[in-house]
Amino acid sequence: MSKRKIVIATHGTLAEGFKSALQIIAGAENVEAFNCYTSPDFNLQETIQKIMDSKGSEELFVFTDLFGGSVNNGFIAALKTYDFHLITNTSLGLLIDFILMEPDVETLKQKFNEKEFNAVYCNDFISNMTDIEDDL
Repeated sequence: MSKRKIVIATHGTLAEGFKSALQIIAGAENVEAFNCYTSPDFNLQETIQKIMDSKGSEELFVFTDLFGGSVNNGFIAALKTYDFHLITNTSLGLLIDFILMEPDVETLKQKFNEKEFNAVYCNDFISNMTDIEDDL
């Protein structure tokens, strides 16, 4: 497997929060966080160019926060020019799995198709349990 570069780019400081949690939970040290639109002079195109220029021969995986959001849309436009993987609607669970399991792209797509990383409405989930503490 080729060496991977992992970038998280989000609105606000969510990217830095994901990175911090990944360091605590998964020991991840190879993650770059880009907190977008946190200052008036932020330029998404310059940020994307900086990421692409530093890519080197690594396989690049970019995780964004919101499908259809400006950050994700900027990276979608970059797919026309650059070779990288773009994943959106990112969750901490997805990122932990990606860091620890290092899935290949086909396995990652299969996990998405199987809806492995969907949100869960816990109220309904626990209402089906007989003894919550034993089941957890």
